[in-house]
Amino acid sequence: MMKKLSQVVMAFLLFGFVSVNTMNAQDLTDEDYKDYAIILMAQNAITDKISPMVNELIEKQEGIDGNRYVELDGAAKGDVSKLPADATDFEKQFYAVIQKQVDKKKKAAQTVVSQLATHTLGAKKYNAVKKAYKGGGEAKAKIDGYLSSLSAE
Repeated sequence: MMKKLSQVVMAFLLFGFVSVNTMNAQDLTDEDYKDYAIILMAQNAITDKISPMVNELIEKQEGIDGNRYVELDGAAKGDVSKLPADATDFEKQFYAVIQKQVDKKKKAAQTVVSQLATHTLGAKKYNAVKKAYKGGGEAKAKIDGYLSSLSAE
């Protein structure tokens, strides 16, 4: 009986802890949404440069064109080891160089997001805002509005 009672008490404590630590969209402020928009904008400032960089590298390199690169990337999806069997050694090397650059930019964007999220919203709020944004509705509309106004500045 005592064991059963302590399990019930433990369950209530855990439930209480979980419910205290969860954050609802109602707990989020406009400032939280604006901070999230700033984080997205910083991330986009890096990731939006990936495609133009790749295109520029392809244009400068003889022996490969955009169509072939798209074909290789479609098969490999960023993993050089998954390139198709018909890929030449040159294409494999070129793809590896491109992916290294792409990965550097993605990692930089990830670092920026992580640092900004930690030092502005905190992990719990960041995750709550991110979830609200992905859920659409009012949160997405507000954040998209902040993104538009920040982009216009």
